[in-house]
Amino acid sequence: EAESPMAACAMVPLCWCCPSAPAPAVAAMSGAATPSYHFKSFCGEFERVESALERLEASGYYWGSLSGAEAKRLLTSQLPGVFLVRDSSDHHHLFTLSVRTTTGITNLRIQQQGSAFHLEALPGAGHPPAFCCVVQLVEHYLCLGAPLRCKVPTLQELCRRAVRTSVQGRGDLRARLQGLPVPQGLLNSLCS
Repeated sequence: EAESPMAACAMVPLCWCCPSAPAPAVAAMSGAATPSYHFKSFCGEFERVESALERLEASGYYWGSLSGAEAKRLLTSQLPGVFLVRDSSDHHHLFTLSVRTTTGITNLRIQQQGSAFHLEALPGAGHPPAFCCVVQLVEHYLCLGAPLRCKVPTLQELCRRAVRTSVQGRGDLRARLQGLPVPQGLLNSLCS
């Protein structure tokens, strides 16, 4: 499967697992980057790339240098809505979101511009929502369904997610977390 730009950025959030929602168009591409030089294009963004990788690895649905063909093989037997994030085979992009849709496997490039990540859009399609990390981008589009995890999250990570979810709302998440009666070390973990 070829990686494709996102054709309809106006859908927020997108719900490709729903039969009524159209899947983004797929454009043909050739050539694949090898993992040995994949991140060289982003060497000036070391801290941002390192942070994105740390958060993605903690998510459990980041598969690293998995190829598009391997992603297709893994996702084909899954239900619509199952997804994973992998390194992009295009050396101009860090990551690709691979999704099992009702019509097959769709690969969406994740672009980085400055300190923000967003799904690639076709020219003239408008600006898609941007996020400070890839995990937040994926969470925004989470009606995708379920991630295909390459590792099981730790109980600590599951608890961290549950606490953060329970205090979500308007305003600064960090300020709401600091209002919890927990030790500073635990608070630091919750805020990261």
